[in-house]
Amino acid sequence: MPLLRPTLLTLSLAAALLPRPAAADIAPPALPIGLPDPSNLWGLELNQWYVGANASVAGSVIDGQLSQDGAWRYLPSAADLTRSAQDSQMSGSKLGSAFAQISPTRLGASAMARDPLDASSSGTLAVGYSVVSYWAVLEQNTSFQFQLQLDGQLRTLGQRAAGADGSGSGAAVAALAVGSPAGLTSEKQYALFDAAGLGAVAEGGDALLRQLGSLQPSTQTHLDAFGAQTDTVTGALDVDTTLQVTAEGTQLHCDTPVSPACGRYFYMVSVMLFTGAQDGGLSDFSRTLSVDSFSVGGGAAQPFAPLSPVPEPACAAMLALGLAALTGLARRRAGRITGPRAGT
Repeated sequence: MPLLRPTLLTLSLAAALLPRPAAADIAPPALPIGLPDPSNLWGLELNQWYVGANASVAGSVIDGQLSQDGAWRYLPSAADLTRSAQDSQMSGSKLGSAFAQISPTRLGASAMARDPLDASSSGTLAVGYSVVSYWAVLEQNTSFQFQLQLDGQLRTLGQRAAGADGSGSGAAVAALAVGSPAGLTSEKQYALFDAAGLGAVAEGGDALLRQLGSLQPSTQTHLDAFGAQTDTVTGALDVDTTLQVTAEGTQLHCDTPVSPACGRYFYMVSVMLFTGAQDGGLSDFSRTLSVDSFSVGGGAAQPFAPLSPVPEPACAAMLALGLAALTGLARRRAGRITGPRAGT
């Protein structure tokens, strides 16, 4: 298969394609699940990877007071392919801060929560996460292999022992790379997440926050999940690892071929980087989770350069914009960040 050529794609998906976080909620939302409706993919040119959605969100909670920055973007414009979010707050001697950044091929995140004057202090939590979802509709049925490099560090600076209520000093990182299987269905994707102990990825909110905070590594062909934590026993951990994931195509069938997507093959890869810190923890993965290259059908690596799906305004005015939805897209719960244990 030749190198994917730059083209113009208007994926006319509704703005509600992914769940928007509530104003006072920085827990990660559900990831997209299922297939788009091919009859509503208008103005489509084939054979190019696009950023279908992305997010950079940073937030902290000190004694129940939440602060946050960042947002999701659905069908992001070229200007929104690279951006960052940063949050910081202080109450007395307690400090909470977080950072997240995204570009078309890189994700970064960090979180710090501590009380320099009291190593056993409680009530401080920080979360930083970034997400990018890549989509493509191609003429050929093949497979794509992605390798992602992750490096950073976890540190526990506090001395508060873990409690049954989820309290305790600690830090966590979770990295997910999810590729579409052949014959993509929502049921197949649910099974991938369940096998990795991530059933709440379809819910988002507090349930997902808790699972990411204690995630263990799990490797499947279409899902590679890496998780690590530190606490008062394991006080420091340096991470340098590679995630690998495969995306395969699913043919889009239409009763009436009204768009170029009909009869073609849909591919999707979603990548999430989550960092959490609690009561004396530091999770620093601000440098990168990189998605720089990929291979096609087991061939040689080639540069990965996804584009924005949003055309220039003059072009957009000439295209009919329809609606589409991902089948089986789970609704997120409206949970808040307070309560769940993100660090250990």
